[in-house]
This record gives sequence, structure tokens and C-alpha cells, in this order.
Amino acid sequence: MNPDALFWKVVNGQLPLSKAAMTLGWRFDRYDEAQGVVHVEYQAGSGLTNPLGNIQGGILSAMLDDCMGPAIYLDLPPGKVALTIESKTSFIHPAAPGVIRGEGWIEQRKGGICFTAGRLLNDSGHILATASATFRIGSLRWHGLTIPGPVADGIMKWKLRRIADS
Repeated sequence: MNPDALFWKVVNGQLPLSKAAMTLGWRFDRYDEAQGVVHVEYQAGSGLTNPLGNIQGGILSAMLDDCMGPAIYLDLPPGKVALTIESKTSFIHPAAPGVIRGEGWIEQRKGGICFTAGRLLNDSGHILATASATFRIGSLRWHGLTIPGPVADGIMKWKLRRIADS
């Protein structure tokens, strides 16, 4: 865990949540360092439902991405990014609007590739969906140039604030 990671600045309210996280109703719950599991919660509103009244499957996939990604981001130094390059979701039970709990963890990391897994649960503890994803970890780049860590940190903070203000 890297206490200087941008992730912790978002969790502590020093930087705003992304618009996607706000739309999903994302809230950080805790990080179990011993197990290496990030626990988040979503307040899934009725605006995220399909015609049957359940949370739409693509939204559940986005929620899973947004609990597996933090498992990587909580340790990334400034100037590094993790980009989802592949994801697979399995839908197990319909998800009703309300609180959905998410768990994400790293299965394995090899160089610049990170393999993650996650699951979503309802308040009763029933598994709603599971996922695995592959992320590529790289340096923040601009016009093909690698941006130094302190500059990248400043750019990410500026970008997050700018997005939140729009």
C-alpha cells in the first residue's frame, strides 16, 4: 500500500471522485491489507436499471471494474496508470437497486501486467456477479513522452478537479 497514491487522496476527499464513480454510487469501505482485498459499496439507484427493474449488466461490469482497479491503484506511485485491457463478467443473480457491496483483489502481477478478480454481493451476502480482468500498468504519457512522477501527479489532480467541476 502506497500512502502517497492518488487513490488515497480521492478516498480521503482531497480529490474528487470520477464522474463514473459518482454515477455508480461508489463509496470506499475499507482495505483488508492482510487479505489484499478492497471493499467498496455502491448505492445503485433506479436510474441504473433495465426494463425488468434490475441493475443493468453493463453497470454491474463497470462496478466490478471500479472495485478491481482500486486494488491496483492503492499501491501505484504518481505517474503510473492501470488500464483495463481485458475483462470478463459472469452474472449469477439479478441485482436489485440499493446497496451492492464490491470486493476486488490482485490475483497476480507480472511486470507491467496485473491480473485481478472481483465480486459483487447484495446485503444478504449472495453473490450477484464475478469478474476477472487484466490491466496494463504503464507511465502516464502525453504525445508519446513519459511524464515525470511529480508532474504526472499534478496533472492527475488537475484533471480530476476539472472533471468534478464540469
